[in-house]
Amino acid sequence: MKAKTNFWIFVLLIGAIHANATIRTVSNDLNKPAQYPDIPQAIAAASAGDTIYVNGTQYTYSDINITKKLVLIGAGFSVANQFNLITAVNNINFFKDAGVNDGSGTVISGFKVANVGLTSGSLSINNIKMFRNQIGQINLQMINWAIYNNVMTGQFPGGSINGNNNSSNVVIQNNLFYNSSQNCISNFNQPSVVIDHNLFINLNGNGNGAIGAISSIQFAIVTNNIFTSSSGTIVMGNITQCTFNNNISVSSNISSATPTNSFLANNNTGGNNQVGVNPLFTNVTDLNNYNATFNYRLQTGSTGHNAGTDGTDIGIYGGSYPFPSGGAIGGGYDTSPLPPIPQINSVNIQNASVLPGTQLQVNVSATVNN
Repeated sequence: MKAKTNFWIFVLLIGAIHANATIRTVSNDLNKPAQYPDIPQAIAAASAGDTIYVNGTQYTYSDINITKKLVLIGAGFSVANQFNLITAVNNINFFKDAGVNDGSGTVISGFKVANVGLTSGSLSINNIKMFRNQIGQINLQMINWAIYNNVMTGQFPGGSINGNNNSSNVVIQNNLFYNSSQNCISNFNQPSVVIDHNLFINLNGNGNGAIGAISSIQFAIVTNNIFTSSSGTIVMGNITQCTFNNNISVSSNISSATPTNSFLANNNTGGNNQVGVNPLFTNVTDLNNYNATFNYRLQTGSTGHNAGTDGTDIGIYGGSYPFPSGGAIGGGYDTSPLPPIPQINSVNIQNASVLPGTQLQVNVSATVNN
């Protein structure tokens, strides 16, 4: 086991994306020791700009409180390898005060996290990148955030992404939203918010008739998204002065305003939207429920194929950040992208018993998750 752990760390070290910063490793599994037994100890020891790699284990890590700029890289939230171990944490909390504490500039990838928010205070957290995570909810004021290639489960009553109204310069791109109990994206009322190339599935996860996709938004640019919804729900409510271009909705029940079958109700503008249209996914037998074995790429005969504002497919496989695959299509890991670092897939110790002075023979396979 020690040989496995040391090699795992070695692979991560050579794949470090910030070569000039200190690299710290964390594991809360005594059988897979690292420099630190939990994330808070690593953060306390880190300086601004450091990179922290967090092993995948069978245990949930302690809550993370970020008071400095860091790069946090986990093992992934659903991992198709020999070990099947993920990096899970209940809460990631940012903190910013008028003094030296400021979590702005942080990068987070490869985590399964229930809630992202603030520990205290009302100052905005700036310049954050969150990608290739599974996230239940993001709820705080954001300035200059990039949220892309995540699976957003909306497991909290507030929905998936709540901008608390004063957020700005936020890009929400190429994410997969499903089972939101209320709103997937809500409470953005400043210009420069972009909602692009996302996929929204099962918009009323509780079957309660709630507005399922976007709500209480002004001045946003909403392009190249695909919306599927359960019977009785609407795609959007209290949306005004937004620009809608090249979106597809399976349902004709779009808006809480009149006309209800249009993205352009309530002083919204735009064009080339498709309403009441099946996007023709490659292999999806249930448009109202997410399934990890489904293939959400578009067929060549789809009206969304190469029909985005940028000439790519509408949905998560077009745009600037086409959704990365975490495993074989149909195998249950296709929509579980891993962080873009080298990772070991399997370890085979050929001679488990060795005499002193002889070599331990180990075959290792690994991939770089681009």
